[in-house]
Amino acid sequence: MPKPKETVYDHNLTDEEKKLLGIGDNKEDYLKGLTEDGALADLFRLYFHRGDWAKAKEYLKKIKDERYKHDIFLIYALGGCLIYSKEQAEWRRKVSEYFRDAFEVD
Repeated sequence: MPKPKETVYDHNLTDEEKKLLGIGDNKEDYLKGLTEDGALADLFRLYFHRGDWAKAKEYLKKIKDERYKHDIFLIYALGGCLIYSKEQAEWRRKVSEYFRDAFEVD
């Protein structure tokens, strides 16, 4: 299996971000079995966490497996789409609107 072209390790990953993403300190262990879509999903999650939604969207758009892309977005960005309050509902609306074009099929 070819190694992904780019991973979170190419983006000044901090120890806090490694914990957040569930990534250990060993890059070689991280790369074992990592697919291109998996690396892109981690990059999406990294930049979403950093608050750089434009960069996060770039990586989300590159994920080829549409079901996987949808699941990553639903779970990570929308928190499983569970709405507990009016503020959370508004947050999810803003996130959904911003990232909508990442799901458009050419």
